[in-house]
Amino acid sequence: MTDKIKVGIWGLGRAGLNMHAAEIAIYPEQFELHSGIDIDPTRNQSLTDTYQVPTYTDEDAFLNDPEVELISIATRSPDHVAHCERALAAGKYVFLEKPLGLNYTDGQKLLALCQQYPGKLYPRQNRRFEAPFNHIQEIIASGILGEVYEIKLCRHSFQRRSDWQTIIECGGGQLNNWGPHIIDHALQFLDYKVSELWSDLKKVAALGNAEDHIKIVLKGESGRVVDLEISGGAALPQNEYTLFGSRGALTCQGDNIHLKYIDPNQVFQKTEAHAGTPSLTGGVSNAYADLEQIKWVEEDIKVAPSTPTEIHSIWSALYQSIREGIPFPVSMEQAVAVLKVTDEVKKGTAFTGA
Repeated sequence: MTDKIKVGIWGLGRAGLNMHAAEIAIYPEQFELHSGIDIDPTRNQSLTDTYQVPTYTDEDAFLNDPEVELISIATRSPDHVAHCERALAAGKYVFLEKPLGLNYTDGQKLLALCQQYPGKLYPRQNRRFEAPFNHIQEIIASGILGEVYEIKLCRHSFQRRSDWQTIIECGGGQLNNWGPHIIDHALQFLDYKVSELWSDLKKVAALGNAEDHIKIVLKGESGRVVDLEISGGAALPQNEYTLFGSRGALTCQGDNIHLKYIDPNQVFQKTEAHAGTPSLTGGVSNAYADLEQIKWVEEDIKVAPSTPTEIHSIWSALYQSIREGIPFPVSMEQAVAVLKVTDEVKKGTAFTGA
């Protein structure tokens, strides 16, 4: 018989009700949705109507329910750290929605809580489990693209958005919304070794005062550059992933990967550049080339990492960590590194709200 983990969801908005609760239902052998709480009575009723579970109106009663073992925190961003601390103090495991905090100072508080409550706090960096991200990592490791020197990450849309996530005072803005996901990807590609950072924040289409267009360029100690762009003001979306390597390139949109790379069996002769005058015949390509014919391989493949994974797979990893002692794939140190970059991004732009 499976030892289920009973979960209480704190915050029943778009994330808590539509994501956390729905994802828990995918793992009925590991988790049981036990209860929830929200400041809005209609959200409490929605949880009860949809999942036939009780809700609380009193936060202390919710936290002290002896049946609940895990609190999944999906409240508004400015409340995450305080709510996390209260849940941990109540003896619960905590699954903390992003952004974990609003700044690096919040991140340091969370690291201290990890020391105080070892093995109890887990960051919900669920897009670490995104299938395209994992498949692309495998392609890089295969070496078919050669030395990957630049990666472009894009998440584009055009939205005249007007909810609280467009208001700075509420912890809104794309830096706190999509930012934690894509910055986490970027840091993974750079092995967390960043030597340079450039950033720019703008408000384009959103109706609040927070940024909805982010441009960040990170240079790793290895020399690899990650150019990431998150925008709610881009009417023509670009590929979600673009990679350039010394032997090929890759683009990915949705579950489609396009590859163009030099035949792995092709070994080029060791020739050197010369300072002579190029030939006038044979066209520009021949005049400037080393005269070896490149054997290209070009193909389209579907996203399919060797280990199947989806963003909700983080719940499976969470269960394995709590019940089986398997290390959680996202460490709190890695998650807090995202907050450190977030702080640096804010310093690198003149944007102060609009």
